[in-house]
Amino acid sequence: MFPDFLLQTAKEVQAALARHDEKLVLAESCTGGLVATLLTSLPGISDYFCGSAVVYRWDTKMKWLGVQPETLEKYTDVSCETAKEMAIGVLKQTPEAALAVSITGHLGPNAPPHQDGLICIGVAHRTSTDLDSPLELLTVEAFQCDSLIDAFPFEVDPTQELPLRQQRQLAAAYQMLKLILTARER
Repeated sequence: MFPDFLLQTAKEVQAALARHDEKLVLAESCTGGLVATLLTSLPGISDYFCGSAVVYRWDTKMKWLGVQPETLEKYTDVSCETAKEMAIGVLKQTPEAALAVSITGHLGPNAPPHQDGLICIGVAHRTSTDLDSPLELLTVEAFQCDSLIDAFPFEVDPTQELPLRQQRQLAAAYQMLKLILTARER
Protein backbone atom coordinates (compact mmCIF):
# COMPACT_ATOMS: atom_id res chain seq x y z
CA MET A 1 0.00 0.00 0.00
CA PHE A 2 2.82 2.45 0.92
CA PRO A 3 6.40 2.52 -0.30
CA ASP A 4 8.71 0.58 2.01
CA PHE A 5 10.88 3.63 2.75
CA LEU A 6 7.83 5.48 4.15
CA LEU A 7 6.76 2.59 6.36
CA GLN A 8 10.33 2.13 7.58
CA THR A 9 10.57 5.82 8.49
CA ALA A 10 7.19 5.64 10.28
CA LYS A 11 8.56 2.69 12.30
CA GLU A 12 11.63 4.76 13.19
CA VAL A 13 9.33 7.55 14.42
CA GLN A 14 7.42 5.05 16.56
CA ALA A 15 10.67 3.75 18.06
CA ALA A 16 11.91 7.30 18.78
CA LEU A 17 8.65 8.22 20.50
CA ALA A 18 8.87 5.01 22.56
CA ARG A 19 12.49 5.76 23.57
CA HIS A 20 11.43 9.18 24.83
CA ASP A 21 8.06 7.93 26.13
CA GLU A 22 6.35 10.83 24.35
CA LYS A 23 3.09 11.28 22.55
CA LEU A 24 2.75 12.99 19.17
CA VAL A 25 -0.08 14.98 17.60
CA LEU A 26 -0.22 16.23 14.01
CA ALA A 27 -1.90 19.04 12.08
CA GLU A 28 -1.99 18.13 8.40
CA SER A 29 -3.17 20.27 5.51
CA CYS A 30 -1.63 19.36 2.15
CA THR A 31 -0.94 15.76 3.18
CA GLY A 32 -4.61 15.27 4.08
CA GLY A 33 -3.93 12.83 6.90
CA LEU A 34 -1.36 10.73 5.02
CA VAL A 35 1.19 10.84 7.86
CA ALA A 36 -1.50 9.83 10.36
CA THR A 37 -2.47 6.95 8.06
CA LEU A 38 1.15 5.80 7.85
CA LEU A 39 1.58 5.91 11.61
CA THR A 40 -1.72 4.21 12.39
CA SER A 41 -0.79 1.32 10.12
CA LEU A 42 1.75 0.32 12.79
CA PRO A 43 0.70 -2.01 15.61
CA GLY A 44 1.11 -0.40 19.04
CA ILE A 45 1.28 3.19 17.78
CA SER A 46 -1.68 4.18 19.97
CA ASP A 47 0.73 4.29 22.91
CA TYR A 48 2.48 7.25 21.28
CA PHE A 49 0.14 8.82 18.71
CA CYS A 50 -2.75 11.05 19.80
CA GLY A 51 -4.19 11.87 16.37
CA SER A 52 -4.15 14.31 13.50
CA ALA A 53 -6.26 17.34 12.73
CA VAL A 54 -6.74 17.50 8.96
CA VAL A 55 -7.22 21.22 8.43
CA TYR A 56 -7.42 21.79 4.72
CA ARG A 57 -9.21 25.14 4.59
CA TRP A 58 -8.55 28.52 6.20
CA ASP A 59 -11.71 28.44 8.31
CA THR A 60 -10.81 25.06 9.77
CA LYS A 61 -7.27 26.17 10.54
CA MET A 62 -8.66 29.18 12.40
CA LYS A 63 -11.48 27.43 14.28
CA TRP A 64 -9.76 24.16 15.17
CA LEU A 65 -6.20 25.36 15.77
CA GLY A 66 -6.44 29.06 16.47
CA VAL A 67 -4.49 30.19 13.42
CA GLN A 68 -4.94 33.95 13.35
CA PRO A 69 -6.90 35.43 10.42
CA GLU A 70 -4.22 38.13 10.16
CA THR A 71 -1.57 35.46 9.62
CA LEU A 72 -3.52 33.90 6.78
CA GLU A 73 -4.31 37.28 5.21
CA LYS A 74 -0.72 38.51 5.39
CA TYR A 75 1.21 35.29 4.67
CA THR A 76 -1.46 32.86 3.28
CA ASP A 77 -1.78 29.27 4.38
CA VAL A 78 1.39 28.30 2.48
CA SER A 79 3.81 29.90 4.91
CA CYS A 80 6.10 29.14 7.79
CA GLU A 81 4.06 31.56 9.91
CA THR A 82 0.93 29.46 9.39
CA ALA A 83 2.81 26.19 10.00
CA LYS A 84 4.09 27.63 13.29
CA GLU A 85 0.60 28.59 14.47
CA MET A 86 -0.77 25.20 13.39
CA ALA A 87 1.86 23.27 15.39
CA ILE A 88 1.38 25.35 18.52
CA GLY A 89 -2.41 25.32 18.12
CA VAL A 90 -2.75 21.54 17.80
CA LEU A 91 -0.42 21.06 20.78
CA LYS A 92 -2.56 23.41 22.88
CA GLN A 93 -5.61 21.35 21.92
CA THR A 94 -3.94 18.05 22.90
CA PRO A 95 -2.76 18.15 26.53
CA GLU A 96 -1.42 14.57 26.53
CA ALA A 97 0.94 15.24 23.61
CA ALA A 98 4.51 16.37 24.17
CA LEU A 99 5.32 16.93 20.50
CA ALA A 100 3.34 18.45 17.63
CA VAL A 101 4.15 18.63 13.94
CA SER A 102 2.22 20.58 11.31
CA ILE A 103 2.36 20.74 7.55
CA THR A 104 0.83 23.11 5.05
CA GLY A 105 1.59 23.73 1.40
CA HIS A 106 0.39 23.80 -2.17
CA LEU A 107 0.99 20.62 -4.14
CA GLY A 108 -0.68 21.75 -7.35
CA PRO A 109 -1.86 21.72 -9.97
CA ASN A 110 -2.93 25.31 -10.55
CA ALA A 111 -0.76 26.72 -7.79
CA PRO A 112 0.64 30.23 -8.02
CA PRO A 113 4.18 29.81 -9.40
CA HIS A 114 5.88 30.93 -6.16
CA GLN A 115 3.87 28.35 -4.15
CA ASP A 116 3.86 25.42 -6.57
CA GLY A 117 5.20 22.38 -4.71
CA LEU A 118 6.09 24.44 -1.62
CA ILE A 119 5.50 22.93 1.82
CA CYS A 120 6.06 24.37 5.29
CA ILE A 121 6.52 22.18 8.35
CA GLY A 122 6.44 23.29 11.99
CA VAL A 123 7.55 21.32 15.05
CA ALA A 124 6.61 22.35 18.59
CA HIS A 125 6.93 20.71 22.00
CA ARG A 126 5.97 21.16 25.63
CA THR A 127 8.75 22.40 27.82
CA SER A 128 7.16 20.89 30.95
CA THR A 129 4.40 18.55 32.07
CA ASP A 130 2.72 21.63 33.57
CA LEU A 131 -0.01 22.41 31.03
CA ASP A 132 0.30 26.13 31.79
CA SER A 133 3.96 26.19 30.82
CA PRO A 134 4.86 27.79 27.50
CA LEU A 135 5.07 25.76 24.32
CA GLU A 136 8.30 25.97 22.36
CA LEU A 137 8.69 26.03 18.60
CA LEU A 138 11.62 23.77 17.74
CA THR A 139 11.71 24.48 14.04
CA VAL A 140 9.68 25.71 11.11
CA GLU A 141 11.05 25.12 7.64
CA ALA A 142 10.00 25.45 4.03
CA PHE A 143 10.82 22.85 1.38
CA GLN A 144 10.30 22.45 -2.35
CA CYS A 145 8.73 19.02 -2.91
CA ASP A 146 10.22 18.55 -6.36
CA SER A 147 13.71 18.70 -4.83
CA LEU A 148 12.62 16.22 -2.16
CA ILE A 149 11.30 13.82 -4.81
CA ASP A 150 14.74 13.77 -6.44
CA ALA A 151 16.18 12.57 -3.11
CA PHE A 152 13.63 9.75 -2.60
CA PRO A 153 15.33 6.57 -1.39
CA PHE A 154 13.45 4.38 -3.85
CA GLU A 155 12.87 3.87 -7.53
CA VAL A 156 9.40 4.37 -8.96
CA ASP A 157 8.03 1.40 -10.86
CA PRO A 158 7.36 2.85 -14.35
CA THR A 159 4.13 0.83 -14.59
CA GLN A 160 2.95 2.48 -11.38
CA GLU A 161 3.85 6.08 -12.25
CA LEU A 162 2.15 8.43 -9.83
CA PRO A 163 0.78 11.85 -10.77
CA LEU A 164 2.99 14.74 -9.65
CA ARG A 165 0.58 15.77 -6.88
CA GLN A 166 0.75 12.27 -5.33
CA GLN A 167 4.53 12.20 -5.64
CA ARG A 168 4.62 15.54 -3.83
CA GLN A 169 2.34 14.20 -1.09
CA LEU A 170 4.69 11.26 -0.53
CA ALA A 171 7.67 13.62 -0.45
CA ALA A 172 5.90 15.91 2.02
CA ALA A 173 4.95 12.98 4.27
CA TYR A 174 8.52 11.66 4.19
CA GLN A 175 9.95 15.06 5.07
CA MET A 176 7.47 15.43 7.92
CA LEU A 177 8.49 12.04 9.36
CA LYS A 178 12.18 12.95 9.02
CA LEU A 179 11.62 16.21 10.95
CA ILE A 180 9.89 14.28 13.74
CA LEU A 181 13.00 12.09 14.00
CA THR A 182 15.26 15.13 14.01
CA ALA A 183 13.19 16.72 16.79
CA ARG A 184 13.52 13.58 18.92
CA GLU A 185 17.30 13.53 18.45
CA ARG A 186 17.71 16.97 20.03
